[in-house]
Amino acid sequence: MLVLIGLLLSTASAFTQGSVSPPPLPVDQAFQFSAAVHDPQTLLVCWQIRPGYYLYHERFHFNILKPKDARLGHPLMPAAQIKIISSNHHRQIYSGTLQIAIPIIQVKGTAITLAVNYQGCSQAGYCYPPTTKVVQLDLNKNNQRFIPGVSVNVPDLKEPMPRLANDSEKAQQLLANKNLWLIIVSFLGFGLLISLTPCVLPMIPILSAILAGQKKITTLHALGLSLSYVLGMAITYAIAGVLAGYIGSSLQAALQLPLVIVLFSLLFIAMALSLFGFYTIQLPKSWQTLLASTSQHQKQGTYLGSFIMGFLSTLILSPCVTPPLVGVLGYIGQTGNAALGGLALFTMAIGMGIPLLLIGVAHGKFVPKTGYWMNAIKNILGVFLLGVAIWMLQRIINESLAMLLWALLAIGTAAAMGAFSTSTTNWQRLQKGLGILIFSYGILLLAGALSNNKNPLKPIEFATQCITIQKPLPFEPVKTISEVKKHIIIAEKENKAVLLDFFAEWCISCKEMDEDTFSDPKVQQKLQHFVLLRADITHNNLQNRELQRYFHVVAPPTILFFKDGKEIKEMRIIGEMAPEQFLTHIKLMSQ
Repeated sequence: MLVLIGLLLSTASAFTQGSVSPPPLPVDQAFQFSAAVHDPQTLLVCWQIRPGYYLYHERFHFNILKPKDARLGHPLMPAAQIKIISSNHHRQIYSGTLQIAIPIIQVKGTAITLAVNYQGCSQAGYCYPPTTKVVQLDLNKNNQRFIPGVSVNVPDLKEPMPRLANDSEKAQQLLANKNLWLIIVSFLGFGLLISLTPCVLPMIPILSAILAGQKKITTLHALGLSLSYVLGMAITYAIAGVLAGYIGSSLQAALQLPLVIVLFSLLFIAMALSLFGFYTIQLPKSWQTLLASTSQHQKQGTYLGSFIMGFLSTLILSPCVTPPLVGVLGYIGQTGNAALGGLALFTMAIGMGIPLLLIGVAHGKFVPKTGYWMNAIKNILGVFLLGVAIWMLQRIINESLAMLLWALLAIGTAAAMGAFSTSTTNWQRLQKGLGILIFSYGILLLAGALSNNKNPLKPIEFATQCITIQKPLPFEPVKTISEVKKHIIIAEKENKAVLLDFFAEWCISCKEMDEDTFSDPKVQQKLQHFVLLRADITHNNLQNRELQRYFHVVAPPTILFFKDGKEIKEMRIIGEMAPEQFLTHIKLMSQ
């Protein structure tokens, strides 16, 4: 019915213009189908699509009719084009020459009867009904010439399993629509979801310390400081994102130099000591006088400081590379539309900062202004800032030394809480009890550091180490594009899948992937038939940047999968992934 309506409307439009549009080509001329055997484990299907016609990405389906017990793997679909249907609707399409490789997971015998289902349209508005082709192939005849299929009606085919766009592709598709309000709402939602992950966690004690450093603060002033901090974050995301989209490199990676990390760690230590009351951090008197002469109050100075801290904290502290971020950078790199990409990143960062704005409101309303409680809150924030400093130093120091620093922080905190002091009131007894617990944990951390353990959350693992020692995955280091290609070619000949992991020493999430996911016995068992490659981009040198640019990798951790010499783009992993999710993710490839 829809096809008939489309034809009627097109015909009516042609008559009103005084000419008749040419009739559509027969389906077999518009989409010339053929199939062949690439090797005993791979089938190839091909379409020669005439100019002005296209096939829908989600309408493909492949099914073996004979033998009945044969099974196909996930089709290796090439990247599709985006066709804008309306302001809020788009489709993925193919035009020109299309070739799809289909892995064979299980088959008995050599003869296969393959049914292929597809559907397409013309740019003029003519749409064809779904078409099914059946072709018989001999698995013993590798690289045989492509043979056409026979058009049949096969009503019992299963529903097609379309390739789902990953999150970075969805972000690009949103931008391709160019619906401004949809982009703003969607990326604000992306940011809010990211704020529920550990990505924003390091920002909280910094903003809280800025707020706690104010002698007198109203709700409006606290909200203003928080908004300044979040705007610093958002503008940083927008500027750095636009630059990365054009240049193809990560500004964050360039700022992970040991000297930069040490300087920022010292800054947070200085802020912590100020909160502890050792001294007061303030602008020089000449600067204060200048600010006072331009305004009746000096809150603007604190707004500027909060803005600058948000700007710098985002570059140095934020450990997360997210699919929406990668999608926006890819869009900027491909289209050059920096304005739309920058707006999307700015909006996403605002969404990430919503919890920080709530902290500002809560601080202005509920935090006591003076007295014992305020001093206690400042001391707690000081401890958090010291924790942020140690967390940053973990990127450049030995893991056992980091454990030792965590132990010293825990023991020092316990002592400050009165773990070894006499308590007289109920509050002091509660505080002492908590101090004793923290002290006990500090002792465990100290023992773990002396035993060369690396995980502060699991400081003692003597029992498990005596029973079994899980060896790390045997990653093969690669440095250049040619090295990666060489391994992929060898793996293709051996009919193996390839995993390429982009890793950096300063990437906390990369190390957590090593400790939690890649050390999991089930994950290691699933990956034993993979060729495992690792690109260490710690130094961000020319080779590192060329490798990232070639594979369109923004930042670690990013994991790529290859099969039959080509990347399976929908399998790409961006960011950290837990063992259970990882196992589910690679299930199709490891069958």
